[in-house]
Amino acid sequence: MSKLLDYIRLSFFACGLLLGVQIPAFVSDFGQAINAQLIEANNAIKPFKNDAAQYFNNDLDKLIKHYQHLDDDIINKGANNINVLNKRQQALQAAVNAFSESPYLFTITSNLSDIKQQVWQRFEGQIILKKDSIIAAIVAAIIVALLAELTGYLFLTGVKRSFKRLFAAQK
Repeated sequence: MSKLLDYIRLSFFACGLLLGVQIPAFVSDFGQAINAQLIEANNAIKPFKNDAAQYFNNDLDKLIKHYQHLDDDIINKGANNINVLNKRQQALQAAVNAFSESPYLFTITSNLSDIKQQVWQRFEGQIILKKDSIIAAIVAAIIVALLAELTGYLFLTGVKRSFKRLFAAQK
């Protein structure tokens, strides 16, 4: 029975290692996805920034206000769309800057759930054996093994107490 428990414990540790080694790959893919979306946002807003540079001294807000003050509903709606593009580009730029400072913390705490979901849907297991992936794997393995050990201990303690109560009641 002791050998079986050792194998179970070792299996949980191995699962933790395999899970932990995936963390840096996911973080890397998340960073690449943010960069790709920033490139797309930059490309989408570029013609409007060029117009702002040419006519409004590089002030995109003045271009947007100019479009909004025209008496054309279509151009007004276009101004709102330009504003949305501009805000998205600025948010993605801020995200890329924050990601470059602390990738792991930003991945956990960012509110870019749409990008995280896209990355998760196309994420395939990768094993990148760099220092951070090895550290993440060992930490995750230890945590998983400790949680499994604690769960097993609590379960066996509960079962043992139940049997003691059952046999004490029968005497």
